[in-house]
Amino acid sequence: MTTEVITSRKLNSRQKLVLINALKGMNQTDAYEAVYGQNPNSYTIASELFRKPHFKAELERLQNKQIEAVDAQVLSKSEKRQILATFARAQLTDLIGEDGIPRLDKNSPAAKALKEWYRKERVDRNGNPIVTSALKLIDPIAAIIEDNKMTGDYAPSKHLHGHRVQFDINLVERGKRGDE
Repeated sequence: MTTEVITSRKLNSRQKLVLINALKGMNQTDAYEAVYGQNPNSYTIASELFRKPHFKAELERLQNKQIEAVDAQVLSKSEKRQILATFARAQLTDLIGEDGIPRLDKNSPAAKALKEWYRKERVDRNGNPIVTSALKLIDPIAAIIEDNKMTGDYAPSKHLHGHRVQFDINLVERGKRGDE
């Protein structure tokens, strides 16, 4: 029952602006002063506002919404590894048809690894058309190296550790040969 009362209470327009400023990364006092102006008691008033249950609940709700939006845009680690695996497994022969003409199918795993494609048409001296096309795929070795770096299996970065080295130097004074 009390949670319904807390969440049903609306924020006024200025409180919403303070909330937006806080979501943008401002601290509580700066978020408050950006809306209400500077006041010697801004710190105290802002602290009280951010402690109010309905304000706190709305801030938390919007923060969670922000996190969900970012999560939807960012690839997960497993998604990144799947894409790299697709690049590593791609074969040029999967893109070339039986007649020697490239087949560019969006659903083909090899098409996802396509780095460059061009087609040139020109005419030779005799007026015969010459068509040249080239396909380049993303380097599978680079995809494997990147996957190894992500998992920590890349030997040079996994095993290199800087250690402090200390040397003891002893200076021995010697006289001239004739002074002995």
